[in-house]
Amino acid sequence: MAFFCLAWMLPARAFNWQTASARGRDYVTLQSFCSFYSFGYANPGGNPVCELRNPQHLLRLKMGSPDMWLDGVHYVMSFPVEMGSGDWLVSRMDVIKLFEPIMRPQEIAGRHAIRGVVIDPGHGGADNGATSRLGAEKNYTLDTAFRLEAILRDAGLRTVLTRRSDVFVDLYERAHIASLYPDYAFVSIHFNSAEPGALGLETYCLSPRGAASTSSSYLTRSDIQMLPGNDDDALNILLASAVHSEIIRLNPGDPSMDRGVKRARFVVIKANLIPAILVEGGFVSNRMESARVNSPGYRQDLAESIARGLIKFSNIMGNRHMSLPQGEAPAPRPQIVTVPVAPIAPTGLERESKHLKHTPATAIAEDGVEAQGTPNHAAANPTTGANTSTTSLTHDSTHKTKKKTKKLAKTPASHKASSSSAQTSFHPTMIPPTASQHVSAPPTEPAPTETSKSQPLGLSEGAVPAPTPGAEKAAAEPDEPPTINASETKPAKSDGGSSLTNTPADSAP
Repeated sequence: MAFFCLAWMLPARAFNWQTASARGRDYVTLQSFCSFYSFGYANPGGNPVCELRNPQHLLRLKMGSPDMWLDGVHYVMSFPVEMGSGDWLVSRMDVIKLFEPIMRPQEIAGRHAIRGVVIDPGHGGADNGATSRLGAEKNYTLDTAFRLEAILRDAGLRTVLTRRSDVFVDLYERAHIASLYPDYAFVSIHFNSAEPGALGLETYCLSPRGAASTSSSYLTRSDIQMLPGNDDDALNILLASAVHSEIIRLNPGDPSMDRGVKRARFVVIKANLIPAILVEGGFVSNRMESARVNSPGYRQDLAESIARGLIKFSNIMGNRHMSLPQGEAPAPRPQIVTVPVAPIAPTGLERESKHLKHTPATAIAEDGVEAQGTPNHAAANPTTGANTSTTSLTHDSTHKTKKKTKKLAKTPASHKASSSSAQTSFHPTMIPPTASQHVSAPPTEPAPTETSKSQPLGLSEGAVPAPTPGAEKAAAEPDEPPTINASETKPAKSDGGSSLTNTPADSAP
């Protein structure tokens, strides 16, 4: 009997992560990463590219770059891969905020059924968005939103649109509308503009606290503030991954059209209280893509692709089995076998867990127009500290969920619009964030020396890097997607070495 009890307990033993520190950031070695996620490991040494396989996934990493490819889908990590003392290093933040939610979604704390989708057609009214000789972004986004709504309703998901005509709706008001539907997901539809040669598709979700946006080379003080949308970090990246993996099928055989899953702090995703993403469906500034975007057939295909991603996300979240829209193109996938995933979470890499308590959302009229009223909304209450994830794995039935009301920042004067111009039933009052939401930067600490001392890697213990010196002089991030370059993401410049430690720990991400 004692033997069988011991055998049953073995899978729950702590995993020994080999950890490192570089430039004030926490990393894990590639060997320990591969060991936990069952990737075949061979030290890549001085090779510029490393490909890893396990029975479920194919992963491709590049030394010195934040660009990585998982199952053929391009992602931009928060921090580049680094060279440590004899092994490659992967950012601990990316393990927690990117790899873990995507590769093991069943371990996400607070997973709950998705009942519907808030669809946000970008721009509107006097705000045309990007324009070409063929048309304006505001018209393309609204048309795509209507097509997406029809597909989702046929599949069994309810929908809300932030605008249903050519009117301007304030960015913070769009996020407020979404907050009235706590068991929905949010997708903002846009089309891109940059230099004439830029083309392709990209999907944005919120940057984790302590990581700069993809377009920034600096970590500013504002990047280490806890934003309302950060409570859904794991769900945000899972939603972005589900949708982006579908929209890139619009360009089979052309990897250059996959611009990646990226991070940003646009208003509609940072001020959102539900899982939120922003999709860029192509460049109207490119002659070829402008013609595609202007085609109703392409917008229908794009809407179907977004819908497939949203339905996949909903199926994962609620263990549902909704069928995908017709017309799904088969795409080759590297994985050929599905195997059970280890029951333990990546111990030593603590996760901000949360427990959601959901209330019924506002009723939706049969014609698809949102009804007035503000339902009760209980937001998540993240817990921090080294023992957080241990508690989430062993808590008893007496654990009580605390309610917390999230506050939205004030609307900048440059983005205010007359409420009469926005044909919507909602007139939110913008409330400035509380003092607890403004997190001061931790002091910069020297990299730890090599040691065998056991230390938990909780998010509250050095996981958030200090701002880049002088970065506050950099231009503020725009409230909506800016024009961008088509070049591959450039890695941050190295300014120091790294040190390794073997750290047995007993907390989960």
